[in-house]
Amino acid sequence: MDFARGEAQLTELEKAFGLYAGTSYLRALGYSWRIELDPTTSWFDSFWERALRQTDSLVRCCASGALDKYFIGFASKALEVRRLYVRGDIIASVWKARELLPLLDGVRKYANIYPEMQFLLGLYEYYIGYFARNYPIMRPILRVFPPGDEERGLERLVRCAQDTLNYTHIEAAYFLGYIYLYQAQRPELAERWLRRLSGQFPSNPLFRRMWAESLYQLKRYAEARAVVQPWLQAYEAACDKPPCYLIWSRYPTAEAVQAYALVGMSFREENRYAEALDAFGRMDTLLSKLRRFPAPVWARLMREAALLEKRMGRTAAAEKRMEALRARDDVPSYLKGPLPE
Repeated sequence: MDFARGEAQLTELEKAFGLYAGTSYLRALGYSWRIELDPTTSWFDSFWERALRQTDSLVRCCASGALDKYFIGFASKALEVRRLYVRGDIIASVWKARELLPLLDGVRKYANIYPEMQFLLGLYEYYIGYFARNYPIMRPILRVFPPGDEERGLERLVRCAQDTLNYTHIEAAYFLGYIYLYQAQRPELAERWLRRLSGQFPSNPLFRRMWAESLYQLKRYAEARAVVQPWLQAYEAACDKPPCYLIWSRYPTAEAVQAYALVGMSFREENRYAEALDAFGRMDTLLSKLRRFPAPVWARLMREAALLEKRMGRTAAAEKRMEALRARDDVPSYLKGPLPE
């Protein structure tokens, strides 16, 4: 979370040794993490794009080794794919991933030598397999990609995450938590990785909230609230006039929105409806302060709040949320279906 300090160190390295693709890529990675932590703002995008252009230029002109050419080249392009995915442009992200293909053979060639390459190849193999299995509409696009393998991709990520001597092991652990939580539906494995990350980086709200989500999925509702409520208390003390953005605060309103939703969901599952309503009400208030919010995440939160209203017998309120959700073209169709009973 100490992005300013990291950027200052990268600047000192470049002053001492000149421009290098590695420092340029790490600068772009810092902006990518800002986008991941606070996807409601686009303020970081122009800085991120400039760092990526510089990285690409340095790789093309001056790459002297396998890590420079293949790891940095592949990883910097993968950042753009990831940004599109976080913004909700899933099909665009897969289309953009075609730019990874010219570097894929080199990544495969060195994967058994460099754990960083294992990280990249693991992500590629998992997501190509995942999208091919779950998104039929993408299969025509995916025909140009070498086939993936979800299990093999996860095995590569685990090996990389366990090798703490390489600097991608934190990212590998994060993606394992993300995949197990949201895609592979293995919350017990997600909880293990996310608890570890939250222990290492207790001030990171994304790791903390995702850990709480894994506990929620395991039906450990009180524990889930206990994980996020201290951060929410700190958020309320630090952000007296929302919205707050990551550019000037460690407590972005976008994270508070999702944390309050999680608190509401946990109370709902314990049939503590009044407390759940309070939490979802605070979520709605904070959402109204934000000018933009990723459509798939917004839709998921609306469905969770609508489910509470449905269980309480407030059918009209639940249907009003669902009508707003279905009216948006940027919401994926699978989120527009009927609410569960």
